[in-house]
Amino acid sequence: NDTRGGGGSQYEEEAEAPKIAPHPDMKAAFVFPDFDKPHFPMGESVDMLAAFMNTGTKTFNITEVAGTLNSPVNFAFVVQNFTRQAVNMALRPNEERSVLYEFTPDGRLEALDFQLCLTALYTDEQGAEYQTVLFNGTATLVESSSETSAKIMFVLGMLSVIAAIGGFIAYKQWVKYDLKNKKKAKKAEAAAAARAGPQLSDEWLAGIPGVSTKEKKKAAGSKPSSAGSKKRS
Repeated sequence: NDTRGGGGSQYEEEAEAPKIAPHPDMKAAFVFPDFDKPHFPMGESVDMLAAFMNTGTKTFNITEVAGTLNSPVNFAFVVQNFTRQAVNMALRPNEERSVLYEFTPDGRLEALDFQLCLTALYTDEQGAEYQTVLFNGTATLVESSSETSAKIMFVLGMLSVIAAIGGFIAYKQWVKYDLKNKKKAKKAEAAAAARAGPQLSDEWLAGIPGVSTKEKKKAAGSKPSSAGSKKRS
């Protein structure tokens, strides 16, 4: 049999109450090696390590380990049947042995609390059947790490797209504002130039007799008059 806990479909049947009792000489304990508490990711395999100890005087044969996921409000309602794992392991008097059982909660289930029941079936030397419940309690199903990572990447991708769109809009606004300012500056320069009028040089008049230019006036103002100098002498 397949050791992976594939199991049946969601809400497929109603479970029968356990009719097989445990044997008082068979002691069992369990642990989930990869989990501190029964919070299991959907769609990912979960390991349960079960330890058995025969405290009696006769040999037992552990035949299989199985499990079911049940409704939290009605234990008789099976949500998922996990695969039965064949063991066929003899347990002699005062002997202790362990079994690794692997099951996988259906990835199509909701992230909710369920009732998880894991059991071991065994027989004695006369073929009488017994059953010991290894775990019967609440198990919380959570989203798998891959789904969580995918959601995080999707959110980050959306934020990146939003940031890129926002940056593009801001850049367009800045370009529009910059062009507007440049147009204003050019208009102001043109208006100032129009108010000042054309600035023409009068150097080309310097060679015409009888026409005074700014340069001639400046030179005449700096030269002393000959009449004044004669009177002083």
